[in-house]
Amino acid sequence: MPKSRTALFAIAVYFASYVLIGALGGAVGPTLGPFATQVGVGLSAIGIILTTRSLGYLAGALGSTRWMDRIRVHRGLAASALVAGAVLAALPWARSLGLLVVLVIPLGLATAGLDVGVSTMLLRTHRDRSAPYISALHFCYGVGGLVAPFLVAAFALGKETSVYPLLTLGFALLAVAYLALPEPPWPDAPAVVRKLAASAQAERPVRVAALAASSSRLTNEFLRATTIILFYVGAEIGFASWLYVFVDLQFGSSIATAVTGAFWAAFSLARLAAVFAARRFAPERILATTFASGLAFALLLVFSNHALALVSVGAIGVGASVGPIYPNVITAYSHRYELTGRRFGAIAVASCTGSMVFPWLIGRLLDVGGTVVVPAITAALLVVAASAAWMFLRRTPRRECDSMADAD
Repeated sequence: MPKSRTALFAIAVYFASYVLIGALGGAVGPTLGPFATQVGVGLSAIGIILTTRSLGYLAGALGSTRWMDRIRVHRGLAASALVAGAVLAALPWARSLGLLVVLVIPLGLATAGLDVGVSTMLLRTHRDRSAPYISALHFCYGVGGLVAPFLVAAFALGKETSVYPLLTLGFALLAVAYLALPEPPWPDAPAVVRKLAASAQAERPVRVAALAASSSRLTNEFLRATTIILFYVGAEIGFASWLYVFVDLQFGSSIATAVTGAFWAAFSLARLAAVFAARRFAPERILATTFASGLAFALLLVFSNHALALVSVGAIGVGASVGPIYPNVITAYSHRYELTGRRFGAIAVASCTGSMVFPWLIGRLLDVGGTVVVPAITAALLVVAASAAWMFLRRTPRRECDSMADAD
């Protein structure tokens, strides 16, 4: 296969990976109730599977930081797809909460491998031109999330959780596609590491020490910056996971399917628009707009008072607002740091922690505080994430790592 066709095929496979990951995420909310019935527990208890899947994701993100820089990447991605498919095929047969919890841990491991691996490959391949690709990648996630509620509804006359074996087929085909791809070349060492090595060979110990200290400071700043991801992902995943239940408890399942589908449609279209916006506007400007609008729509839901029109507008508005945030945060990071597999792993760990803690918290408080808990916690998390973004982006100049690496 010619090199240009191979590159296009690789991008198509990367995007297909995120469609499937998005479909898996979009299927969670509509199937929480059926899973609770399947294993004989309440809604507040079934939320534990969100936490345990995120624990698996956390372990997978930490592991991915190693194999992304050391082994054959596409074979690792194929293995992740196979594991995900096998677990999804088994989920509808779990008859106890304990078995369900055990199954979703390797599912988290596998999806983390795909997430970290695909994102890092795109950033590694396209570097300074990666912004539209990252936005398009996360648009594909939204497309998967959009399709998922309707797939679940299509199985409503039988068994809603039967959608998971269907996803198994998709992940199996994905594994075959990764095995067909040639392995990418090994990446160059990060700029800071190259500069340190050159300085050492030139026997400039003072300069080496200064560069090492600067590298350590940059790493610390980068880890602090992942606070944005921690709280933003908590808001996005928490809201997306519980939106169906939020609407279902007020208006019934058919309206919940429609509103959830509208949320994912707005989410997807916003990420598609972000592909073009990334060519014209700085990520900092996009983030300021989206955080502000997301908070406004979340507050609209808090004060909707069970009015369907307000709930619909609020859900669509939150979807359109939060959709572009993640890819633009990644783009803003890439303007400031060399995003190696290890650093992208740190982003994934923060993302996993947010998706583990806050959806679980919403589930635990749902029985106590009622449906208003879902938008209220979402609004609070967006406030914290926006504050962290403002502090980080204001204080950290662009391309600090590159300017340091290029210094004499």
